[in-house]
Amino acid sequence: MVSVFSCCNIYPYPEPTVLLLKTGPEYITGQSRGFEGMTTKNDALHRLLLFALGDGLYGAQVSYIREIVPDQVKNPLPGAPDFIPGIINIRSDVIKVIDIRRIIPLGKERAKKKIIVFVPEDAHSTRFGILVDDVYGIMEVPDAVVSHLDRSDAKIQNNFMLGFMKISLDTFLHQNGRQFAAGEDDLVWIDFEDLIRTIIDGDQADSIVFRLTALFNPQYLLSGEWKKNTGKMKA
Repeated sequence: MVSVFSCCNIYPYPEPTVLLLKTGPEYITGQSRGFEGMTTKNDALHRLLLFALGDGLYGAQVSYIREIVPDQVKNPLPGAPDFIPGIINIRSDVIKVIDIRRIIPLGKERAKKKIIVFVPEDAHSTRFGILVDDVYGIMEVPDAVVSHLDRSDAKIQNNFMLGFMKISLDTFLHQNGRQFAAGEDDLVWIDFEDLIRTIIDGDQADSIVFRLTALFNPQYLLSGEWKKNTGKMKA
C-alpha cells in the first residue's frame, strides 16, 4: 500500500498508484498556465508542492504539476542525453524522466523515490517528469512569508529560484490540512517552468549546469568539478 495525495487529505490506495493534484474550487487561478499565486478573500496564498532532493527542501507551484507517481523501471531512450535515464508510460502517455543526479552529486539516494510529472505546454508537447527523493504534500504559503527574488535584475543569477522561506516540515507533516507551518527549515521555491524549458533547450550547457548546481548543490561549485558535467546536458 502507498499513499495518494488528493485535494486535501492522504488516502491509502493499492499499487500501482498515481498521486493526483487538483486545484480546489475555492481558489482563483491566474489566466495563464503556471501562475504561481492563488488568492482567497483574506490573503494571497501560494499552493506549493513540497519535495526533497538530496539534502534540500523545495517547493513548486501546483499549477505546473500534473501528477506524482512512484519511481519505476524506465525504458532506455536511444540518443537521449545523460540526464534522461529513460521513459515511462502512464495511461498511454510517454514521459521522459529527468534525473538531476546524473549531472550533479546529491548525496545518498532514498529507497522509495517519486517522479513529479509536469503539465505539458499543450496536447502535442513532449511530456517530462523529474525524479525526486520524496514528496511531502501541498502547503498553502502566505505571500507575506516569502522572500521573493527580483528576477528583473539582470545582475542576479536566479538559479531557477522564485524565492525562499522558513517552514517547519515536522509540524506540517503532523498537522491536518495544508496550512503554513512556520519554523527554521529552509524551503527554496523553484521555478519549474524555467527549469524544464532550460533543460530541454540545452544549448548553453555551461550556464545550465552552473545554475542547476547553484540550486541543488551550491558547495559543489567551489570544487570546479561541475564543469566536467556540461557535456552531459547535450542531446
